Amino acid sequence: MKVRECFLQAVAIVGAEEDAREAWTAMNRINAPWAAVFDHKRLIGIVNKEDLDVFIRVPEVFQEVGEVAKTGMPSRRGISLSPNTDLSEAVFQLEMAGADAAFVEGVGRQPGVMEMEVANRVLSCSS
Repeated sequence: MKVRECFLQAVAIVGAEEDAREAWTAMNRINAPWAAVFDHKRLIGIVNKEDLDVFIRVPEVFQEVGEVAKTGMPSRRGISLSPNTDLSEAVFQLEMAGADAAFVEGVGRQPGVMEMEVANRVLSCSS
């Protein structure tokens, strides 16, 4: 089974220099629970709405989303997978990186985010 056959969640693509509020708005605009944070063409990390909540609730705090993505939370680590990667290999890569989610490149389809929990569930059902 390949990553492309697994359920992927919607993802907004944002620049590292964007304010956390701008990223949150971009995510809401397309109803995406995740944002992939890029510094030019390099993936820095992925963040979800919970990651950004702290920074958007305090009006005087303006945090660049790139700084949020660089923090040590597992979901924020910059892991990128090809949709053609074997699912068991993808789970192995996530485990090795200590990540709970990965950005899946959009090759012939929209990019998305694959959560480790979903991938493990699919693997356990297919064995």
